[in-house]
Amino acid sequence: MATAKTIKRLYKTESRLKTALFYAIELLVDVLIIYVIVKGFSLAYSFSYEVFSDSAKNDGDTSYAVVTIQPDSSIKTVSEALYDAGVIKNKYVMMAKIKLNGYGPDIRPGRYALSPSMTYDEIIKTITTVPEKENTDG
Repeated sequence: MATAKTIKRLYKTESRLKTALFYAIELLVDVLIIYVIVKGFSLAYSFSYEVFSDSAKNDGDTSYAVVTIQPDSSIKTVSEALYDAGVIKNKYVMMAKIKLNGYGPDIRPGRYALSPSMTYDEIIKTITTVPEKENTDG
């Protein structure tokens, strides 16, 4: 049988272990919160950098994809079409660039040959420029 002194010592040890476990869990939660905050800031910085810089999906890619923009397409639809064609790396960056710069109403319907080596600004310039009419004389 355990003596009263042994039982008291066991309760004291159990109490210390509970306190240590509480602090360990609290520390783990704090570390996870800090990780989420740092990761959030990192993602926000990367997104902002892409929105305000002018980069291409792949500078060395010489291939072209034909993207069709329908009349009355929304900015979201245009961005998704460009992303699905593999021309841009982030459709949300394209939506933000078009929205922030006010190019939404300037987007022209049509078929465009675009390359992943084109920057976001080059693509926007291409899809917002009225195409030259072909010369049908002679």
